[in-house]
Amino acid sequence: MKVRIGTSVAAAALLLAWGVATANAQNGSGATYVGSETCAGCHEEVVDAMAKTVHGSPAFDRLSAHGCESCHGPGSVHAEDPDVVENRPTMSDKSAAQITAVCTECHSGGNQFFWKTSVHSTRNVACTDCHSVHAAKSEKNQLKLAGATDTCVTCHKNIRADMWKNSHHPIREGKISCADCHNPHGTQTAKMLNEISVNEQCFSCHAEKRGPFIWEHAPVRESCLNCHTPHGSNHIKLQKTSVPYLCQQCHMNTRHPGTLYDNQVLPSPDNPATGSNRIFNRACLDCHAAIHGSNHPSSPYLGY
Repeated sequence: MKVRIGTSVAAAALLLAWGVATANAQNGSGATYVGSETCAGCHEEVVDAMAKTVHGSPAFDRLSAHGCESCHGPGSVHAEDPDVVENRPTMSDKSAAQITAVCTECHSGGNQFFWKTSVHSTRNVACTDCHSVHAAKSEKNQLKLAGATDTCVTCHKNIRADMWKNSHHPIREGKISCADCHNPHGTQTAKMLNEISVNEQCFSCHAEKRGPFIWEHAPVRESCLNCHTPHGSNHIKLQKTSVPYLCQQCHMNTRHPGTLYDNQVLPSPDNPATGSNRIFNRACLDCHAAIHGSNHPSSPYLGY
């Protein structure tokens, strides 16, 4: 027991010493807190703008003690000689990890649980790349731009291009945003989805596709992405390619006669001479309409 107590005291002393050393290093030459009023003497516009945000709200008590210096550190040295560049407690010269460390001193809730392993974190995205500390153009979350989608596509330009394709989710119309499917702060999925899997994410809106069905289509059960591309497509219904080529990615060995794609004749019992006209335009969906699953008792091939 004595050894444990001694170890605990030593560890506490070490942490305290490290904290003091870190604070001194951040303070530069032993700077002290001077208060936001002093900052406003030169940075009046910034301080006034921040007062209109959640950071400037009295309810945000974690900043109420030291105001600007809660993030920038003690500013007495800078205030005494503001023209010396080295004394300016700016954040622009800090790394993404350093900036994030400052932000998560307060923003340490559940949103940050998966942050360190997220693709944004591992690619050195800083909080300030998306969020504005002193002012914001968005109604919530203090984003630099008007909304989540505008913020996201500043980096994800390939997704911006997909959004303008003929078939797309109503993102550019403002009916949904990137944040309806993705959590930018990280989740337990590689693509930072809000739900546990691609299918669960899709079913959160497209519940009618979930089933269960008597006859299931295996690719649907595996992943919606087998047939669809979520951000935009030049094919209808966000399909990866058009039918029948989409179907033929899996169904290479068709049970139909070889004349199917040669002269568009599919012999049928009621019309053996000329065949069925239901294969005009090679439309698999003329017969196999319920491709997401069927409850028809005699429809193992996903018809009506």
